[in-house]
Amino acid sequence: MSAPSAASSFRYGVFLRPDPGTCALLTDLHLLLRQQYGLVSCAAYPPHATLAGNVPTDAPEDELTGRIGTALAGTAAFTAYNLGIEKGGGGIGFNLHDLPDGSPNPGITNLLDTVCRAMAPVAEPMDHYRANPLDPGRFRAHLSIASHELLLRPELRPEIADFVEGLGWEPPRSFTADTVSLYRFRSPDWHAQWWRSMTWDHVRSWRLEPAVAAALDAA
Repeated sequence: MSAPSAASSFRYGVFLRPDPGTCALLTDLHLLLRQQYGLVSCAAYPPHATLAGNVPTDAPEDELTGRIGTALAGTAAFTAYNLGIEKGGGGIGFNLHDLPDGSPNPGITNLLDTVCRAMAPVAEPMDHYRANPLDPGRFRAHLSIASHELLLRPELRPEIADFVEGLGWEPPRSFTADTVSLYRFRSPDWHAQWWRSMTWDHVRSWRLEPAVAAALDAA
C-alpha cells in the first residue's frame, strides 16, 4: 500500500543522522534549552544534519523513496567531523561542514548535491515562514543546538551561547556518516510559528555503502 501523497499540510525532510552518541547529546541539549529558555524548535525534530528540509511536494511517498534510494545507490559512507560550536546564520550549532584543516568536507557536500538533485524534480516552490530551500552555494552542514527562536529573539543568542559553552559537554569529534533518513512533517499552519505544533513521522532510512566496498566497486 502506497503512503499518502503530500497534502498541503505535509512537508518532507531528508536528513543525515549522526552517530548514536551525538544524537543522545543533542537530545539532552535540546531538552535542557527547552527547560531553561523555552526553546522548542530544535527539540521538535530528531537530531540531524539537514540535506533537504521542509520540502513541499505532491509526489507520493513511494516515488520519493524511490528517487532517494536510486540516488543514494553506490554512495559511500564517509567520516564527518564535529569541529565544535559555531554561531552563524542566526542560530547556534555544531560545525559539521568542514574537515579538520578547515576545508569543506567533500563527503558532506557531495551528499547534499545527490539528495538535492533527487528531490528537485518533485519539489514545489515554497514561501513559508522560516522554512526555505537550501542554497547549496551558502550551505553549511551543521547540527542545530538553538535555531528559529533566536531569529525572533536575537538578544538571547549571546546568553544561550555562553550557557551551552559553560556546560563543557564534548560530543564525539568524528563519526561515520552512513545513515540518511526521510521524514514526513505536518503543521496546521506553515505560515505561523510552525515548530510549536509540528509533528513528524520517520518514513524510512538508507544505509550508505561502507567506504571500502564502494571504492572496490569503482575500481
